[in-house]
Amino acid sequence: MQKKKILNGSLLMATAAFPENGGWIRDSEFILEMGGVYLLAHGLGKPVEDAESELLCTESGEYHIYAYTYNWVAPWHKDMAPGQFDIEIGGNRSSVFGTKAESWGWEHGGRIFISEGINKIRIHDLTGFEGRVAYIFISKEEKDLPTGRDLLSCYISECTENEGSSEFDFIVVGGGFAGMCASLAAARSSLKTLLVQDRPVVGGNNSSEIRVWLGGGTNYDPFPGLGNIVGEFEQKRIGHYGAENKAELYEDDRKLEILRNEKNLTLLLEHCLIGSETNDGLISSVTLLDYRNERVLKAHAPLFADTTGDGHLGAMSGADFEVTTNGHMGLSNLWHIEKTDNPQPFPRCLWAIDLSEADFPGRGDKEDFYGHKRDLSLGCWFWESGMTEDPIAKAEYARDVNFRAMYGAWDTLRNIDKDYQDYELTFAAAIAGKRESRRLLGDLVLTKADFAYQFPDACAATTWNFDVHYPHKDYYAAFHEGDAFITMDCRELVDWPYFLPYRILYSRNIRNMFMAGRNVSVSHDASGTARVMRTCGIMGEVVGYAAAICHKYGCKPKDVYAVHLDEFLSMLKRIERKEVFKAGDTIV
Repeated sequence: MQKKKILNGSLLMATAAFPENGGWIRDSEFILEMGGVYLLAHGLGKPVEDAESELLCTESGEYHIYAYTYNWVAPWHKDMAPGQFDIEIGGNRSSVFGTKAESWGWEHGGRIFISEGINKIRIHDLTGFEGRVAYIFISKEEKDLPTGRDLLSCYISECTENEGSSEFDFIVVGGGFAGMCASLAAARSSLKTLLVQDRPVVGGNNSSEIRVWLGGGTNYDPFPGLGNIVGEFEQKRIGHYGAENKAELYEDDRKLEILRNEKNLTLLLEHCLIGSETNDGLISSVTLLDYRNERVLKAHAPLFADTTGDGHLGAMSGADFEVTTNGHMGLSNLWHIEKTDNPQPFPRCLWAIDLSEADFPGRGDKEDFYGHKRDLSLGCWFWESGMTEDPIAKAEYARDVNFRAMYGAWDTLRNIDKDYQDYELTFAAAIAGKRESRRLLGDLVLTKADFAYQFPDACAATTWNFDVHYPHKDYYAAFHEGDAFITMDCRELVDWPYFLPYRILYSRNIRNMFMAGRNVSVSHDASGTARVMRTCGIMGEVVGYAAAICHKYGCKPKDVYAVHLDEFLSMLKRIERKEVFKAGDTIV
């Protein structure tokens, strides 16, 4: 139960904690970079419903109102502002926000009269074009306010409740396939396990929020049972392209049910990692923000796993890592259109990427490089951006390039070409599906050349090709602003199954931290095969079982290789195969 918000001179409010978010989406992707979880008006050109909360004002009067926001197209068009909104308190409205801040910062919305007593506060979207707001500040006096991580620290200290601390045997941060499988394997090995996820659903890229189908193979000899847990999460059907890629295919509720029914597993949804304590190369605890209920809790354990994909736990704990800042794989926000009986007009988007003179997949009748055309070429995996930007610091920028490419394409098709007049833009992923960012370094950094060898600690099967993505040369004209957003996959065959070595699954300098998923200890090229989700899930299973060895002997992840490798590999080989049906041809 949230405590009542009291305006007594001044008040800082986090929008993610509003009990009613209306049509706004809570976006937790960039909290460590911009300072908070924010509300995003992802209406695809139609204003979304108001987000609502209440405050108790102790004294009637005129109050200054501020919003922590960002004119998200300012990096390209400072004179345009598609993401506009205002704020209403007790029936009185502020001036318009989302027009001035050229990076995340505070905009002043003027002064409004607020009556003593309970007042409704509403955030009112004006456009449906990705307006965003993380905090609202109300004050009798004008104020200079902190930004970024300073603002997050201020909010944590002033506006949240301390929930104390909890003890676990094993803490897994990140609820994608690697994290789900690691936590289940450990819990079923009798470890008291915590799984932390910053979204309301699990599955990561394979969730209804992002909608990427599963890739990779499982259950290969001599480890026939590795992949069993992955198999429990297999979906019955997949929809690769276009409007067939429906939310219900991802079976979010079933994934959650499997995790919640595990007796040794605690699942925390909508909790963001905001800190860790590390001493002498050992993590002792993590600090988590429950952003819906404005609570902070600390969790302790002797063993941790970073399954965040971005390597956030490792980075904040001092783990060695690498980042390819130019030439890495990017991120995608899948989108599609659908034929409707009553299509609505779509407004011009002059702030989007101008594609009126450029070719792009889905324009005209030209087939794309997979033999698709028309609507099946729009918004697919190869609509991908961010390859030349820092994948951590500029992740929001890259996601916004995807938005501008989508809106620019749809504006061109509808308003320039007069095509698709009986279609509407009906889905776009607000949360980005990422491929490559930080790679945490283990005792072995696996390279493409290493695939000629089989290591003594080989255990986690990968079957996907060396599949890395680069901007597609056929569409350079579409990239006239400098941001590429259509890619091609450059593939070389892997002699599969290849068994990834255990030594890429633990940190070389943070002695009690495992990692699993796309942030493991591989080179950029090797990540092209290790990054797909069934493979990430197998890595998670291996990590969960390795944590059980550590728990048994009171040892560290490195000791599993150095001291207990024979026992560990024998244990993995004894797991009975329970392979299940895989939807679609998605092994390589």
